[in-house]
Amino acid sequence: YYKTSASKAKILNLIKEKIADGEISSEEDQDNVEDINSKKMELVLSIKTKLDELDSMKDLLQVEMRENESLGGQVLKSVQDVCTDREEEKYNSFVHDVDMIINLLLSLSGRMARVENTIQMLHPGGQEREMKLLLLKRNQLSAQLEDAQQLRQYINRRSVAFTRLLRLKLTHEQFADYEHYIKMKSALIMEQRELDDKAKLGDEQMHDLMESLPDDLQQKLQSLMNE
Repeated sequence: YYKTSASKAKILNLIKEKIADGEISSEEDQDNVEDINSKKMELVLSIKTKLDELDSMKDLLQVEMRENESLGGQVLKSVQDVCTDREEEKYNSFVHDVDMIINLLLSLSGRMARVENTIQMLHPGGQEREMKLLLLKRNQLSAQLEDAQQLRQYINRRSVAFTRLLRLKLTHEQFADYEHYIKMKSALIMEQRELDDKAKLGDEQMHDLMESLPDDLQQKLQSLMNE
């Protein structure tokens, strides 16, 4: 969603820095400065539009998640009707573990990606202490990701036997509901995290672009966005 905008924003900020540092004549390139600010304003408005779209998508996703959890309630009732208390406990534990492991993997993967991006942005040979800290953090996250993957494999193996049991005890329709509920639970959690990450990135980019503009243009943008 925002990779292109992010690249453009970096280029525009770099040009602005060069002008501020005197690498480009501010007098000679006054028109360029105005053009850059105009492009920044266009980017802000474009990101704002995409953020509004994301908000709508997140609202729809919340509806889907509520509907899926409603289905999950029906599945639980079916499990309670045909399973022992111990089997019901295993089912509840499995559903909780699915939620937990997906969120854990998404969190660790996101943190790893941010560390990798920061490492790539550092100049080779510079900021040695910061680089060492980042490499240490990357190694720690890599180990945590490996542990989380192993935990996921364990949960998957445990679910195979329990799913086999449910296939025997539930009706065909009830078992289909169970499979759909578990599949959608994982998919919706991942979609929610993706939308949240896009919204966070968009907010950060919009804030940075706004801060790089003169006060009068910031006020103009605020008026445009409030219309």
